[in-house]
Amino acid sequence: MKAKLLSSILAFVATNASLTALAIPSDFDYKKGLEEYWSLPDIALPHRALPYKFDFPVITEMTVDESITTDTPITDEFVNNIPEVPSGISLDEISRIRSEYTRALQGWGDEVASCLEKKPALIRKSTGNPVIINGVRGTIVLNANNRAVCK
Repeated sequence: MKAKLLSSILAFVATNASLTALAIPSDFDYKKGLEEYWSLPDIALPHRALPYKFDFPVITEMTVDESITTDTPITDEFVNNIPEVPSGISLDEISRIRSEYTRALQGWGDEVASCLEKKPALIRKSTGNPVIINGVRGTIVLNANNRAVCK
């Protein structure tokens, strides 16, 4: 009786340990049959082991957004929003415009710094599905000129 209980407990621990080690987010896609792919749905178990027919290697490429034609979208947005200084205005008005420009310049610097921390938007070549790393999809894409830009 004790041996049976002990073997049951060991089998339970071994099974759960192996499933935990193989657990991945359910957003991964896998191959059902020849050229048939789909995403695993989130049902009762948010993390589960890879399916038997998951194919390797996982080859990725960056997402391309042809609608972005500039190499510097953050800077272009900043330049388009610079306040103009008309001639013949008071010193108070110049001071106000200067403080607006300084705030805009600080915002531009913050946007550039946050862009440097972002991840690339990758897709899996065999399925066309987005690659999710640590639960986050990337936001850096290739523009029409094949340059990486923040979106």
